[in-house]
Amino acid sequence: MRPVTHPVVRVHPETGRRALFVSEHFTTRIVGMPDDESRALLAELFAHSVKPEHIYRHRWQPRDLVFWDNRSLMHLASGCPADQRRKLYRTTIEGDAPF
Repeated sequence: MRPVTHPVVRVHPETGRRALFVSEHFTTRIVGMPDDESRALLAELFAHSVKPEHIYRHRWQPRDLVFWDNRSLMHLASGCPADQRRKLYRTTIEGDAPF
């Protein structure tokens, strides 16, 4: 995968709200910062993003339908009961560049 540069804080184009735009799985450094400072700040931001008060955990029920806006949240598939199958349809709408 080719490296891409994005802002650390993104402004939602419709609401104007600011959101962290970092991912522990994809964000490797903050451009313009020394490596040690970048690693330390990213560690703080990653820890902040998974605090319990920032997490919504869906309790799946049959026929549930869940939508989210990738421009303002992180997501992880988990918690589906082992005795239930999950069917996922992904719809992606062409969006704007993060700013």
